[in-house]
Amino acid sequence: MRFSLRRWHRHSTRDEVRLSLLGNYLDNARATVFRQVEFAEFELKIHETAEEGTALTGDLLNSLYAGIAREYYGHEKGICVVDEEIESEWTYIPHFYYNFYVYQYATSFTASAALSEKALAGDTDAIAGYLELLSAGGSDYPIELLKKVGVDMTAPQALEATMIQLNRVMDEIEKIASRLGILR
Repeated sequence: MRFSLRRWHRHSTRDEVRLSLLGNYLDNARATVFRQVEFAEFELKIHETAEEGTALTGDLLNSLYAGIAREYYGHEKGICVVDEEIESEWTYIPHFYYNFYVYQYATSFTASAALSEKALAGDTDAIAGYLELLSAGGSDYPIELLKKVGVDMTAPQALEATMIQLNRVMDEIEKIASRLGILR
């Protein structure tokens, strides 16, 4: 069956499309912010364990990874059940074979959210700052370049702006889902 945009559009609503886009945004945020921070914590724990002189065995790494995953997903609090199979997930994530860079996914998402929140709040300097940031290239350390455009990644405000943005998206999803009769 061929995909027809015209036919699809006739059978969809603006709310359904918006709901899909917002859901995709949240899933990307989960994978980029929360999951990459989880990965960074696992990487750090691996190195700390090795520095303590403990042998890094498959069983130990399985245990460390499963414990961190369960903490992040709220397993012990009954928020999300994390199956035992998660313990070996670390074995096929190539990020763990490089030198500490997974945090960059979360920090870049957070920095962009902070910049966009400024623009959405009507800060006319935010767009000029964004263009300044892009034109700076690699002329300085990223943390310094961001500070120059009003985003201090060493302070909690950037992460707070990200959480505000994510909460706003979740609120909009709830409103749309309620209008569509998905959420009551």
